[in-house]
Amino acid sequence: MKRYRKLLGVLTVSAALLWGCAGINSHNDPDGMEAAAVESAEIPADDYEAWNALLSENDISQEFRDSLACFAFDSGSAVLSEEEGNAVFSPLSLYYALSILGTGASGETETEIMEALGVGDKAELADQCAKLYRRYAYTEEREKLLAEEYGEEASDSAIRLADSLWISDDIALRTAYQETCAEDFYTSSYHVDFKDPETAGKIGEWISQQTEGVLAPEPELSSDTVLAIINTLYFYGGWQDRFSEEFTEEDTFTREDGSEVTVPFMNRTDEMRGFIKGDGYTLSGLSTNNNCELLFLLPDEGTGIDEFIHDSDRLREIFAETEDKWTTGQVIWKIPKFSFGSSFDLKEPLMSMGMERMYDSLQAEFAGMSQDPLYVDRTIQEAHIGVDEEGVEGAAYTMIAIAEGSALLAEEPEVAEMILDRPFLFAVHDYRNDVWLFLGVCADPSME
Repeated sequence: MKRYRKLLGVLTVSAALLWGCAGINSHNDPDGMEAAAVESAEIPADDYEAWNALLSENDISQEFRDSLACFAFDSGSAVLSEEEGNAVFSPLSLYYALSILGTGASGETETEIMEALGVGDKAELADQCAKLYRRYAYTEEREKLLAEEYGEEASDSAIRLADSLWISDDIALRTAYQETCAEDFYTSSYHVDFKDPETAGKIGEWISQQTEGVLAPEPELSSDTVLAIINTLYFYGGWQDRFSEEFTEEDTFTREDGSEVTVPFMNRTDEMRGFIKGDGYTLSGLSTNNNCELLFLLPDEGTGIDEFIHDSDRLREIFAETEDKWTTGQVIWKIPKFSFGSSFDLKEPLMSMGMERMYDSLQAEFAGMSQDPLYVDRTIQEAHIGVDEEGVEGAAYTMIAIAEGSALLAEEPEVAEMILDRPFLFAVHDYRNDVWLFLGVCADPSME
């Protein structure tokens, strides 16, 4: 897996502070608006009581965790069930982009978006999104300070969100909306000409900077676009217990159609590891050094991954199973190294989740954004995941393009074999905050 991480110091920066592209820097754009910054905590590394209090202040509610989880598996099922082969999707990135969109929605359009997001009102949504954003920022700042305090090299682990608005001069975007986005979602805004071919490159460079170079897209823009809402998510977590390259060996992976491919597999045995042997599957996971885990769902021989993907409730029940359902015992790991990306047009999945009105040029309601009639023209996401002996790296961006409308242990430990030599599902779970960052399918680890 190619590694791009060069951490940019304490994470007290906004999207705008990371942006240095000529013509787009909001400092130089009188019509742009810089995002509010997450101020440095200014707490000594060893003041555990103060740090715990600050993190507790920014803890998200259980209701919001439940909303994020429901959205993750509803959207994950809707998106991944339409894909063939490898696929990786970030429900969290999509959630933030839709939250910014919903903040400017009104009427029935607002109702549809808020119901899909599972939150009662805009104020609650903004408060919870802001808390999670700050919690990730403060957690990274604290880890860096602790490393400095003990004379250690700072970990390159990270969970980092960034948001931006890209605004055409053809739209009169309400200042109040921009201010809400800047203050509650840490969103910077930039004025651009969507008819200018260079705009796509500038947006792509911004995305690349926020994702440590893992993603370097040049989004396809329409000249009809008057506003683009973009969220990025960057993740890196090194394994708590790294795989030894000495035990990585070439072996056979069998695809869904029975054909075979030879790929490198990482191998090891954990004598004491949690797992579930469920109805038609085995589930286990590996922890990373930033309180996250990569969970693997391996269907039994003769059971296809489609039996899980198409049922969002079952998918959530399996991945988010309660602790009492887990067994602890020996887990034999055989994991293919893989690195691949996905691109999605999210219109159909989102419409299937009840968000139809926002795509209707005649009925969409975004009075909170502008007096001009607006509708969502396109909703796209690009994501990437990479797994090797050192850890897990993932990145995603979601863009919503808006156009103008017409008007306990056993005496004898059990054994689970996580021999991932056939198609399997995976999920990256931030278990400290109970947030699902990525969901995906590995159907052929040889494909990028």
